[in-house]
Amino acid sequence: MAKSQSSPTGGADRQLLAALEGQACPYCTDGTLERGIYKDNQAVVCESCDTPRVQLWQPGE
Repeated sequence: MAKSQSSPTGGADRQLLAALEGQACPYCTDGTLERGIYKDNQAVVCESCDTPRVQLWQPGE
């Protein structure tokens, strides 16, 4: 069984979220991406259509 580990790239995860925040949503014409929670995970989600662009989770959770 695999052990749960913290992400060694935690800083890179935050940089990815920051890089996507504020961009236009690729799935709809009206939305902007913003940081939020999607299915209990940190994510970047469209504020208009609620579609996640990226979500982060920890292995084994």
